[in-house]
Amino acid sequence: MKKEIEVKAKVKNIQSLISRLSALGVSLSEPARQVDGIYTNFPDKEFADFKPGVNFLRIRKSGDKILFTLKQSLVNELEGIEKELEINNEQEMEDILILMGYHKAVEVIKVRRKTKYKDYEICLDEVETLGSFIEVEKITDEDSEQVQNEMFSFLMSLGVDKEDRVLNGYDTLVYLSKQDPT
Repeated sequence: MKKEIEVKAKVKNIQSLISRLSALGVSLSEPARQVDGIYTNFPDKEFADFKPGVNFLRIRKSGDKILFTLKQSLVNELEGIEKELEINNEQEMEDILILMGYHKAVEVIKVRRKTKYKDYEICLDEVETLGSFIEVEKITDEDSEQVQNEMFSFLMSLGVDKEDRVLNGYDTLVYLSKQDPT
């Protein structure tokens, strides 16, 4: 079965990155605001503890579009199965999830610009409370580690530094940023 594999990095200089992408002949989409509600059926205190096979459910609002997504991590947070469909009633979907024992664990708000390059989807994200990121995704049945290494080499060719690599999803990063350090 094909899976979504991604790599992500914090971006220090977004304009430099945009220039390097432009030099590859790609153009970015118009910015789109996305509001993601992330739902789980386990206690909040376990949210950031990675467990393969756990389902995370998402309701994403972007403009007039509402998407419902199931994400199931396989080997790490940035590799897994993703199934998605468009819905027309966010509140009804949330009510269904709550009746099924899920609860809203975190909300991620970002402005995203997208492009394609070869077989990659590239996203530049401004994530509320976290800052600027680049994400590269590929849908494939290839070896995850090999694909992630290949995609990160691509990011490095765009000027991304190794120390800027991020191994967690935005949901985990936002969740961790809101935890009391005591």
